[in-house]
Amino acid sequence: MRVIGPGIVATALCVPIIAVAAPFGDGHWKDVVVQPAKHPAGTLAFTSVSHVIYLNPCMPNGCTVLPGFDDSRTDHSSIPQAQAHLAAYPWGQDSWNSLVACVKEMYAPYDVQVTDQDPGTASHFELMVGGNSTDVGVPGAGGVAPFIPCDGQLEDNVISFVFAAETQNLDYLCWAAAQETSHVFGLDHELLATDPMTYLSPPIKKPGFQNMDAKCGEDQPRQCWCGGPTQNSAQYLMDTFGPGHLDPATLAITSPADGTWVKPGFPIRAESMSQLSVQSANLGIDGATTSSVTNGPLVFNAPQTLSKGDHVVSVTATDAASRTYGNQITVHVVGSCAGGESCDGNTKCLGGYCLPNADTPGGLGATCTANGECITNECGNAGDQHLCTAACDPDMTCPDGFACVGASTGAGVCWPSSSGSGGCTSSGDPSPLLALGGIGALLALARRRKL
Repeated sequence: MRVIGPGIVATALCVPIIAVAAPFGDGHWKDVVVQPAKHPAGTLAFTSVSHVIYLNPCMPNGCTVLPGFDDSRTDHSSIPQAQAHLAAYPWGQDSWNSLVACVKEMYAPYDVQVTDQDPGTASHFELMVGGNSTDVGVPGAGGVAPFIPCDGQLEDNVISFVFAAETQNLDYLCWAAAQETSHVFGLDHELLATDPMTYLSPPIKKPGFQNMDAKCGEDQPRQCWCGGPTQNSAQYLMDTFGPGHLDPATLAITSPADGTWVKPGFPIRAESMSQLSVQSANLGIDGATTSSVTNGPLVFNAPQTLSKGDHVVSVTATDAASRTYGNQITVHVVGSCAGGESCDGNTKCLGGYCLPNADTPGGLGATCTANGECITNECGNAGDQHLCTAACDPDMTCPDGFACVGASTGAGVCWPSSSGSGGCTSSGDPSPLLALGGIGALLALARRRKL
């Protein structure tokens, strides 16, 4: 839960979130639901603020909290409007040790240190765990944290609270501790019951921050306070603080394969192997950047103006740690014959391009098992034959050695022919099925030339 600070508690609506047998207070976990002002969204990658969370049990004599600007080093907080006192954690040392261990497990994947030893004057975030919600002026709440603006900048030395006198259920207390401490890092509530940023139950015992996009909200979906309909709490913390151990980042170009023949404008897909989010990525052709993406999938299209011949394709990404990494492949771009240009002896003119023959993997008439293996992106089958094919030219003709099968249906395709000459065929033995995933259909061809 959040209140707007410093020094201002907004008009609040106490909303029942989960009704279970052993919750906070009167049978519900209540929260101060505030719609904050909108700010530009963003994550401060590898933030320079402290990475230390101090869990303070206020033992043995309780905690005194002073009003004012948030500063954990001097016990000042924007939540109470006057000096406040919280009673010590009431459930004993063994219970406290278990709570500390649970919160440490929540933050274990990230470069965040959770401790119950007072850092003193060193910068640190603090969670006071004790007392009741009325002690700091937010009656009915299980915990509270000040609102942090959505500008990608984190405020250091902030205090948040979990009111331990409200319940001795360790699963609740750990859930609340993870939620209140991460609110001050910029995380919103979300509608994912397994994430500690939720109000939803079951389960009461949350397995940790979840690496998935979850809708924001308390009990109904809404826009996230920092923009957009979803948040990924695990990735946000990973990008903000970094992982507990940062592995090297690598990138693979998954399509096309190295050495592939392709048409101009061919699609390129890449995959980043990093614990952190990709902030941007560039496509390069022969060393020159041709297009860029931010966030999102690493999907590009090569320029339609690429000349025939070999070209070096590179994809370079930058992750949230400002690390730049990438990979490259070489492709062979087919030439154009759209203007009547001749093709060399190893290629055939079809659809305006000089396509390699069956001797080249993916060439016209080459064996295939999937569309992506073909330069034309169309793998057809006739009986037990699976070959790379393509639509006939507009006049229903094909290169020498191929026949335009199924032209009578208006959807002819070029298929190897023993006649040795191109052209159109609509008579002969009944035609088999030809599966063209590239055009999303099974074409039942009524007649074709004998092969």
